[in-house]
Amino acid sequence: MSLLRPGVFNRIGTQMLVLVLVSLIVIHAIVVIGIYLSYRFEGARVFDEGPGEIVALARLTADAPRGPERDAVLAQIARTFPNTSLTQATAMPPEGREPHLGFLKDHLGQGFQVAAVPGGGAPRIAIRLPDGDVLTARLPPLPGPPPLAGPITFTVLFVIVSMTLLLLWAARALRTPLSGFASAAESFSLDGDIAALPERGPEEIRAVARAFNRMRDRIRKLVDDRTRMLAAMGHDLRTPITRLRLRSEFIADEELRAQVLRDLDQMRAMTDGVLSFLRDGQEREAATTIDLASLLQTVCDQYADMGHAVSYAGPDHATIMALPSDLQRAVANLVDNAVRHAQNTVVRLTRDDVAVTIAVEDDGPGIPDARKEAMLEAFVRGDDARTMDERSGFGLGLSIARAVAEAHGGTLTLHDNLPRGLIARLTLPGM
Repeated sequence: MSLLRPGVFNRIGTQMLVLVLVSLIVIHAIVVIGIYLSYRFEGARVFDEGPGEIVALARLTADAPRGPERDAVLAQIARTFPNTSLTQATAMPPEGREPHLGFLKDHLGQGFQVAAVPGGGAPRIAIRLPDGDVLTARLPPLPGPPPLAGPITFTVLFVIVSMTLLLLWAARALRTPLSGFASAAESFSLDGDIAALPERGPEEIRAVARAFNRMRDRIRKLVDDRTRMLAAMGHDLRTPITRLRLRSEFIADEELRAQVLRDLDQMRAMTDGVLSFLRDGQEREAATTIDLASLLQTVCDQYADMGHAVSYAGPDHATIMALPSDLQRAVANLVDNAVRHAQNTVVRLTRDDVAVTIAVEDDGPGIPDARKEAMLEAFVRGDDARTMDERSGFGLGLSIARAVAEAHGGTLTLHDNLPRGLIARLTLPGM
């Protein structure tokens, strides 16, 4: 794969390769600069400060008279300082401009001359004494490469620099987009318009973002198409149901006419229930301040007018922010579910500092604990025989109520009403 191809640098593999190469370059630069500075410092120390003993020995030799006495001094120096190799020479090499001899020139004083002895091997210098004699001496060896260039140090530096660059790159190129994916997935909803996930980062991350945005659009389109299709079917079914209801009025057999009308009522209720379930979760109104106590009293009065024993218990007023029609439909579903199976129903309202609770209590047969959670799912009915009559529903009332509760940031749970019956508890955030 060529790095010169368009878009290749945007790939994760290429970026990681570049980071490794940059790490190697940075490490080599650190090692080279460290070696240079260390070698230069150590070299300056060797060439400037190390020959201090040569200055003292040269002066000591110059103070000794020529002849046997100077020879004796040189012999004694050779025995005492064998590494210096201070000996007499016959000629003085030409004086150069070696900067490392500055220490000797400055400290030997007037009358002395210093020059480097040409040739390989250990570095040597020549010193002309004031009386004309020439001495040669060996300088300390140059320092070797510092420990910084060792393989262990190089490996440690490589790991540190590489991991630092990779972590910085991962934090910028991977962590932020992945956090965006998680946030977008958690906040995905069919309500309203949600901004598309930004397509940034390496090519692979951008491809995932594009796929996520396309998937979200397809899901939204699928749900919208399903809702429109079923809404159209429900609308179209109302007309033949109405015609059948009108024609059934001419059936002479009263029992047959009652059965047909009951079946038609169930068909209409099924159509309305499915459409209500499909619309649920799609806000059609804005949240507003409502008197929850008045809303509950209205629902109870409506069922009482139809001959059901439904009563309200709670404060006269309780103000919250809610979607009025959705909340009324949820409570009506809970009450309708209760009056189907119970003789008496109580809608109880309580509130505290953080929440308000609507409890629909009945004295019916209740629901076993093992089925309470399942009953909150769509199209799940308590009738194990799966038959439908005037007392059965379509398994949508509780699921719609739970969806409305969750849309308000609340919950719907089912509990036993001792000694007999069921409590549907809808909890909503308070103001």
